[in-house]
Amino acid sequence: MGCPADLAAPLRREEGVVAMGVDVSADAVSAVVADGRGSTVSSLERPVPKECRLDADRLAQEIGSAVQSLCASLADDLSDGASGAAALVVGVSVPGVVDEDEGRVRRSETLGLQDAPLASLVRRSLSSQAAEVPGLSGDLEVRVYQDAGCGAWAESQWGAAGRNCLYLAVGARISSAVLLGGAPVLGEGWAGQVGRILVPDPDWSGERARLEDVASVCAMVRRHTAGMLDDSAGSSGSGATAPASGGCDDASGESLTQCASGLEALLGAIGSGDREARRVWETGLDCLAELVAHGVGLLGPLDVVVNSELMRADEAAFLEPLRRRVADLVGDLPAPRLMAARLGATAPALGAAGRALAGWK
Repeated sequence: MGCPADLAAPLRREEGVVAMGVDVSADAVSAVVADGRGSTVSSLERPVPKECRLDADRLAQEIGSAVQSLCASLADDLSDGASGAAALVVGVSVPGVVDEDEGRVRRSETLGLQDAPLASLVRRSLSSQAAEVPGLSGDLEVRVYQDAGCGAWAESQWGAAGRNCLYLAVGARISSAVLLGGAPVLGEGWAGQVGRILVPDPDWSGERARLEDVASVCAMVRRHTAGMLDDSAGSSGSGATAPASGGCDDASGESLTQCASGLEALLGAIGSGDREARRVWETGLDCLAELVAHGVGLLGPLDVVVNSELMRADEAAFLEPLRRRVADLVGDLPAPRLMAARLGATAPALGAAGRALAGWK
């Protein structure tokens, strides 16, 4: 796919294209324009109205509105120069199973979408708006990508990873991406859905739970809270029945905010020596380490980049224990380089912009 060395082209009139990236989550739409170093030139973030859930048309309008607002903020730059009007290329990053060739969201529990032609819907929303922004030619391309693949691509181009890497995103849900030669492995859209894999439930002996119901940020918070509410049960945690939606995928913005504050409480409890908090943390790390070790066994010791709010813990509490666990599990195989992501929450949007620009013809 190649490195988009001219990603500054959106503001370089001789290149004739504006590339934007949009990341869509359960509670927010974030749009960016980046330069060739992966730095954000301009950005905006706005909450996603509740009525967008389950409604692809309404969500597409919200994405289009965000892109139009960002274009309007760049109008002076776009109209300054003599090289003619620029085309608009938009990459949209979404969670779930994505058919990137068709621009279709096959399934996204986070967004409540099933078999939605999101690329064409966003293109329709933008088609009349693009011509209204000074400096844009009206030429328009919209591509839809899976979010972890975009995060991995951005980290490979501008962040911590090389051209071959395993990218692990641990937030309200858990997803991953494998990059080989700088290109995401798509698996017909199904690659990266690691959060849905069943693992032994550490809170209910003999049962299984989805990985993201054990080791995601929200799951760790929920498990710790359950232990505090029923400390007489010790290991009851989340119980035998995993939530049907998986973690906080369908949570409101308020619930996600509570997860963030709950993580602070969990880390504080670990620091004060709380045994139940430590158990929740360590069993979560155990599951993540097994996932990474299996990836190493399949793919070899490629770079492993972790992008997570769990990085709020210092390296000695998160990365070092994870590295030790992975090294133990891979046996006599070479251990991978396991590192923290550099780009953080902006990675999916940056990657969507970069991939859209790299694919522009």
